[in-house]
Amino acid sequence: MNTNLYYFLLIYGIRYRHGGDEINLRVRETANSSFKKQLEKQALQKIIFLVIVGCLLFCIPIFGLNYLNQNFNVEEHLNFLNRTFDEVYEDVTTYLEDEGNESLFLRCMTGDSDSQEVQYSLSKHNVDSPVRVRMILMNREKQIVYTSFGEDEMNLHRTEFNKIVADNALKGNSSIYTTVYYFSGDSSECVFAKPVYLHGVLAGFVTAYLNGNDWGNLFSGYQYDCIITNLNGDIICCSKNAFLSERNTNKYRADPSQHFVTVQDNRYRTGARVLTDKKAVLYSFVYSPGNSLYIIIGVMTIVLLGGIWLVMFRKLSQMMAEKTAQSVEALVGEIRIIRHGDNEHIIQIDTGDEIEEIAAQINKMLKSINELNTRNTDLIKLNSMIEMRNLQTQINPHFIYNTLDNIKYLILGDAEKASYLLEKFTNILRYSINNTKQDVLLSEDIGYIEDYLYIQETRFGERFRCRMEIEPDCSRCMIPKLLLQPLIENSIKYGFQKQMELSVQIRGWCEGDYLFLRVEDDGPGVSQEVLERLQSMIVSEGIKTEHNGLQNLSRRIILEYGDECGLFINSEEGTGFTVTAKLLRRGRKDV
Repeated sequence: MNTNLYYFLLIYGIRYRHGGDEINLRVRETANSSFKKQLEKQALQKIIFLVIVGCLLFCIPIFGLNYLNQNFNVEEHLNFLNRTFDEVYEDVTTYLEDEGNESLFLRCMTGDSDSQEVQYSLSKHNVDSPVRVRMILMNREKQIVYTSFGEDEMNLHRTEFNKIVADNALKGNSSIYTTVYYFSGDSSECVFAKPVYLHGVLAGFVTAYLNGNDWGNLFSGYQYDCIITNLNGDIICCSKNAFLSERNTNKYRADPSQHFVTVQDNRYRTGARVLTDKKAVLYSFVYSPGNSLYIIIGVMTIVLLGGIWLVMFRKLSQMMAEKTAQSVEALVGEIRIIRHGDNEHIIQIDTGDEIEEIAAQINKMLKSINELNTRNTDLIKLNSMIEMRNLQTQINPHFIYNTLDNIKYLILGDAEKASYLLEKFTNILRYSINNTKQDVLLSEDIGYIEDYLYIQETRFGERFRCRMEIEPDCSRCMIPKLLLQPLIENSIKYGFQKQMELSVQIRGWCEGDYLFLRVEDDGPGVSQEVLERLQSMIVSEGIKTEHNGLQNLSRRIILEYGDECGLFINSEEGTGFTVTAKLLRRGRKDV
């Protein structure tokens, strides 16, 4: 039976009977083909991905907007508390420091006037004041000469507390001393105290107590809760006692890392602001219910829609995969013929879709491959020769420019040294551009390195030091020409980037059949991440724009001596950089 006809029958499922045996040449059912299953799998993955993305796009804005809104509300509430507290603070201090009022206080303390003038002044102030004030006046012996408190309120606790406040006000650095008065079971009162002087002599003390209930009325117009304390945590005002951890306590300190608190099954977003100049701390509590129910409903809706999309898309993908799989299966059958050795085979497919175009392009590709196949060996050899020559002739142009600049300046100051430096530079150029030999004795390359180091030491002066330790049995070893110079140049280039001085050590030794050459500096080194990237880069064949000198040198050694040789780098950030070249001691290795 003709071979082409056999494959034609194989592809299109035609049965052929020969010698009484029926050969079933039908292609396996496309519905079960791996290609079709792969298409359906990819479609399913896309749908699942879209559902996940939809859930994220739904959840992230809700959480994000809610978070931003809560932060905005907390900040606005703190601004309101700040303005209100400043207004009350300014109102009380202005009243106490008013010269007319201070004159009334003095006359009352010295007995020149009765308390009615003070009572009238205080009543007038409380009419317009946002928080009403009650007052106690004491003379210099701390005897009460006036109080606006009733007899039941002027208990022993308040009397002794007022004396302590007077002592603290006298010791304080500011003109007005503030604290908090609290008696078990009562509301707290913010206290303003001030010593009063007559001609520089202490005359007495005035103490103002701000009504605790008025604070609550002042903040009741705002929808959020608050707590105001002094710097010691003593509560000046608390809009809801449930925020306090214990009953009958007048202390509150918030955990700075805690942005949410739960009180009586209600969650609150918290914020705080310290008023250092007024020795107060403002706490804001913004009601912040959870959004779990909305999130669950939204996610379930997206999942449901995703399920509907999945069913619809699955049906559509099965139809598309069915037709595509048939065309691909026909193309695979043709390619198998080529794979089994018939490179001259021409693919013939008439499916009327993109697969037919692919077959035509494959035919063109096969034709081009057959035409180029005969030239590949010569081209590879030519490229290898070009690569080796390019690797051997590398020299940094900046080194040339810097050397010429040094010679130019030396000519004016030290012509003899300039002449000697020019001689060294000429030797380097002559050695580097000499293409008559690829490998040289290590001792010959060391002579070139000594000239190179002399130029670098002339350029950097005492900032650059180099020590060379080459074992005697290494001098007769053959090495690639210009092997050490790029390694030293790399140390100088990167070693001076972060420091003013640099030391370089060059070592050479033999171990068994191998020659090792190492260049080590005390420069800044590189991090572990950069080191791993460099180690991967120097063994790759891809072209790099950075550190290409190390990469080219490593490539040159590997091409000439084999994969077990090459460059090996090591570094620790802040301690230095080390490059070790490993070569065969005896001749060129056949690879």
